[in-house]
Amino acid sequence: MKFYLIGWLILSISCSSSAPKKDQTKQHHLQEHHAWHKLLDNAAWRKNYNFQMFSLRDTLWTFHPDANWYSVDDGQHWTKSSLPNVINNHAFLDYILFNGHIYGLGHFEGNIERYTFKPMIYRTSDMLTWQTLAAQSNLPKRFFYHPFVFQNKLWIIGGEDQQQQYADIWNSEDGIHWIKQKDQLEFGKRSGSLIVQMNGKLFLLNNDVWSSSDGVNWTRETDEIVKGEQIFGYAAVVYGNKIWLLGCNRNGQFSSQVLVSGDGKSWQGMDAPWSPRGGIAATVHHNKIFMTGGKYGGTPEHTEFIYSNDLWVFGKD
Repeated sequence: MKFYLIGWLILSISCSSSAPKKDQTKQHHLQEHHAWHKLLDNAAWRKNYNFQMFSLRDTLWTFHPDANWYSVDDGQHWTKSSLPNVINNHAFLDYILFNGHIYGLGHFEGNIERYTFKPMIYRTSDMLTWQTLAAQSNLPKRFFYHPFVFQNKLWIIGGEDQQQQYADIWNSEDGIHWIKQKDQLEFGKRSGSLIVQMNGKLFLLNNDVWSSSDGVNWTRETDEIVKGEQIFGYAAVVYGNKIWLLGCNRNGQFSSQVLVSGDGKSWQGMDAPWSPRGGIAATVHHNKIFMTGGKYGGTPEHTEFIYSNDLWVFGKD
């Protein structure tokens, strides 16, 4: 199998830039121990984008719009699960791992122009069947938000509906009863924000970055992750005490370059060997990053979209 060796730190976002000698030495040292490795050219699921991966009880899971698959040997072999897709349109709503269970927040049918949203709350404990915890809840009726876990509660920030985007934050101890904690958050109305936790702090990621120690009060870390560029459509994971952004659309062009930061303020680019894409699925499992899926295209040079289902892993050799 072919291994692609890459460094952790690149002085410039540009692929053509070179780092000073002292940084080159550090890069060379890290290159000896870390690599992106393609596990599968074509995984069991259909080529697609905007789905999810989870690490749960030593098992790697892919939650796909068509079905769910799991692997007990770190992605080498996959089995299709009997567990169905209960939230339905996976592009609008997310599943979330909470207290050892997978929760499905809401049920969405249709598209952004015409849809039906039901505030149903699902949970699976055995990864075989779903339990409907609530046919009705006060989960905000919106989409394009990404739930996260913080201080042993489920949280959501912003999102949108057909009328507007939102600038509020809600949390819940059980997924059923939701309490608004604050409105008119410092960063304004947001949709599609990704939130990760690192070193006891939350980081809200769009084209800019904000951080919070309590989920209510937020501080801006940077106006732009990449100066002079608009980035979106990426997945975010925390690995090696750094935030990793994978599968970015940058100024309307998809890129294979990964962006990495240890503080949310300063970001470095890292070349990756897969094809350019956005909307990938990623998770950290057994101290490695796993990623799959995504799409590329929709530009004058590549008008048709190309979808992926290859599977990659990054970690120590």
